[in-house]
Amino acid sequence: MPLTVTRFAPENVSTADLAEALTDPRPASYKLEYFDIPGTAALSRDILAYGGADWEHLSVANWPAESKSPFGVFPVLHITTASGTTFALPEAIVIDHYLAQKFDLLGENAWEEQLIKAYHLSSCYLRERLSSRVTWNYKSVMHKAMDLFLAQTLPIWIETHSKHLRDNGSNGHYVGNKMSLADLQTANSIDHFACLNRGDEIVAMIKACPEIWRVKETVDSEPRLQAWRQSEVYKRHIAASQAVFASTGVE
Repeated sequence: MPLTVTRFAPENVSTADLAEALTDPRPASYKLEYFDIPGTAALSRDILAYGGADWEHLSVANWPAESKSPFGVFPVLHITTASGTTFALPEAIVIDHYLAQKFDLLGENAWEEQLIKAYHLSSCYLRERLSSRVTWNYKSVMHKAMDLFLAQTLPIWIETHSKHLRDNGSNGHYVGNKMSLADLQTANSIDHFACLNRGDEIVAMIKACPEIWRVKETVDSEPRLQAWRQSEVYKRHIAASQAVFASTGVE
C-alpha cells in the first residue's frame, strides 16, 4: 500500500507559531478526516458537535490504495486558527484531549482534569479490550471470548465506575456537576456497543447500573448532541457501523 507521510504543519511554520496557535482562544475551524463510520473518531465528532464548533467531516479518500497522514492511520484533525495557521493532529486520544481542552470539558482545575482523563481512558481501554479480544478475534473463539468479557472484564468496569459516580453524587457526571470528556466517552462507548453482535447483552448490563446509565441519559439530553444525531451524516455513519459489525472476526 503506497504511504505518504504528511507533516503535522507546513514547513515554514515555526514551533513557536504552532505553540501560540494551540492556545489561541479565538474560534478555529476543523476538518475531521476519518472513514464513514463512527469508529475511533466518534468521540471527537461528539465533542465538536457539543462545543458548537465550525467543523466538517472529511472522508478518507483512496484507502487502502493510498494513505496520507502523519502515521498512515486515521483519524486526523485538520485545524485552521483564526489567524490562518494550519496544522494537523493525529491519533484519536490526542485529538480528544485537545478538543476537550478547547471546549471546556476537562473540569475546573488541574486535579479534576487528571480525574476526567483517567475515567476517559478507562472507558477507552474497555472498548479496546473488547475489540482486540472479541470483535476482531478468530471466529472460532469469539463466543467464548465474549462470555469472558461479560463475566469478568465488563463487571469490573461497571463496579469501579459506579463507585466513582456515587462518590460524585450520582448526578450524571463523573466530576463536579458539568459535562466532561469522561461523560461523553462513556455515552459514546455504549452507543458503540449497541452496534455489535451480542451488544444488546453489554448494553443491558450497563443499563442495570443506574449511576452509569444516568451519565448516558445526561449526555443524550444535550440539545447540540441531539441535533448532531439527527443529522444525515450521523445516521449514515451509524448504519455503516451496524453493517460492518454485523459480521466480524478472523477466519
